[in-house]
Amino acid sequence: MKIILILITSITIYASDVILSNTLGAYYCAQEPNPKTYIKHTVEEPISIYWEDNIYPGFDEADSKLMVANYLDGVHLQTMALNTPDGKVRVYSYANIPQSYIDLFKESNVAKKEAKEKHKAFNEAWGKYKSKEYSKTEFDVISKDWAQVDNKSEALTKQIESARSKLDLVITETTRDQIPQMNYTIKTDEVHFSDLARKVLYSDEVKITDNRTKEVIAYDRRIMQLYSAALIPDFAIGMRYYVPDALCGQEKGGLFERGVFTTLERSTTRWVGLNQILYKKYTK
Repeated sequence: MKIILILITSITIYASDVILSNTLGAYYCAQEPNPKTYIKHTVEEPISIYWEDNIYPGFDEADSKLMVANYLDGVHLQTMALNTPDGKVRVYSYANIPQSYIDLFKESNVAKKEAKEKHKAFNEAWGKYKSKEYSKTEFDVISKDWAQVDNKSEALTKQIESARSKLDLVITETTRDQIPQMNYTIKTDEVHFSDLARKVLYSDEVKITDNRTKEVIAYDRRIMQLYSAALIPDFAIGMRYYVPDALCGQEKGGLFERGVFTTLERSTTRWVGLNQILYKKYTK
């Protein structure tokens, strides 16, 4: 009987958390600033960006190397500044970039645009081939045309990566108030709820500011339901603090800044996911 009472009590408490998380989630999702991705305009060549992450907090040495590899191309993004866990800021840039490297980028940009157009034509041709509007010969011509341009684009990308690995990377360490002027700042902060809401919800916000005009050109505030208050809790996986699918906010398709800086579409920026960081931080 005692075990049954304990089980009933546990289920009741858990059910109340599920109801509370959905109720508070709906409330906060309706508040301003509206927790949805907002992008006023996109940027093709940011030139310089300062990333400030106050949740991890900062970028350790391993993550900094990943950021440099994924974003600092020396053309679209020439200078990168990252805050570090010890409260300092590291600035990264390449010295003495040769014109041949820049020319490779220009050629690659043309090839990428052409490959994108050819791929669109390929998809249309594939549809017409399946519907018998195109013969196999007609489809093969378009398919081969796209493959040639795509192969050229990939080859140029490899050449750029090879050339970039030979550039001289300059790293300087400074403080937050002494950072060289950056065109843009990407700032990530945790949004703090009331004590009650923090038991069932988590929220963070990314803001992108054009430092020359002081205008916030994009932001994304997301609200996440904690696994402990989810309808299907994370009993098996572990090391997860919140449910990956946001109650609201969070642009789908990858990192938020990729939707703003159109030429910085590369790979992950962290070796360890934020979910795991928060799990260790809040479930000790």
